[in-house]
Parts: sequence; structure tokens; C-alpha cells
Amino acid sequence: MIKVLGIKIIDRIKEAGLTQGVLSRHANVITTRLGFHEVTEEVCSREAYIILHLNGDPADTDNLAMELKKLDGIETREMVFTSDSEPMNIQSAKERVEILGVLVERSQPVVLSVQKILTSYGCNIRTRLGVNEVFFGEPAGLIILELKGDEKQRLLLERDLKALNQVHVRTIVF
Repeated sequence: MIKVLGIKIIDRIKEAGLTQGVLSRHANVITTRLGFHEVTEEVCSREAYIILHLNGDPADTDNLAMELKKLDGIETREMVFTSDSEPMNIQSAKERVEILGVLVERSQPVVLSVQKILTSYGCNIRTRLGVNEVFFGEPAGLIILELKGDEKQRLLLERDLKALNQVHVRTIVF
């Protein structure tokens, strides 16, 4: 099982310290951490997002998720990759943050097909992070995407990726 945890911090100035404390206590199960928030010359957003790639004993990763859920001022979402069927993304909203997790089993034709699809939808991918993973004992790549732009295009991207064999897709929406 592979687990990715998404965290939305409503007010990072108020809540970041408490969130960081929980993350530090559970650092042993955090493989990769990606944090982002809007920054321009005019504004520095108080809202922030953290994406965690977790690895370790499922009880330990569950404890991290439960401890985060007890904090005020944050929201959490999970995506889990197992051999189970993949749920479709049905949530819709205008101003949302959508994180797509793409687990790619290592096969040159599959990797090339995924890259071709991601390139064709590049205008909808704001952030991309790739990490190495093992899925049922075999090498795999985990790609985490922050999606923006036209909702129809985002749903088509998800559909096209799910149509590939050896590609597993999960979604977190805030």
C-alpha cells in the first residue's frame, strides 16, 4: 500500500507551528514532503498546502493522519494506492485545489505513454513531483500533480491516464 496525505492549512501563520510539531513527531513515516502557497509581489497567501508521501507501518501512518485531523484550522485528505479498483473523481468546484497521484509501474512503453499524456495536458499541471516507489515488490514511479485550469481538461487528463494499463490514479480535492 502506498499512501499520500494532503493537508490544507487555513491560516499558515496561526497553524503552521502546530502542524509542524505533528509532522516532526511522525518524521519516520514521511518519505517526501512538498509544501506550497501563493506568493506574488502583492500578496503572500495565508492559505497553504502540504503533500506528504508516507512510507512505513500502516498503523504509524494512520496515527499521523489521526493526529493531524485533531488540529483546528487544517483539512486533510488521503489517497491510497492498493490493488483495489480506482475511484473516479466526482467532486466539482470552481476555486479548488486538485492533487492527482499517478502511480506508474515501470515499463518503458507505459512510462513513455504517461509522459506523452502529461505533456499534452501541460497547461493544466501547475506543480509536478516525481518519486521512486515500490509497488507489490516491483519498481514504480509516483507522480504527484497539482492541477489548475479548465475542469473538463483536468477530467480528460484523469480519464486518459486511467485508460492505461499499469497506471493507477487517485485524487485529493480541497
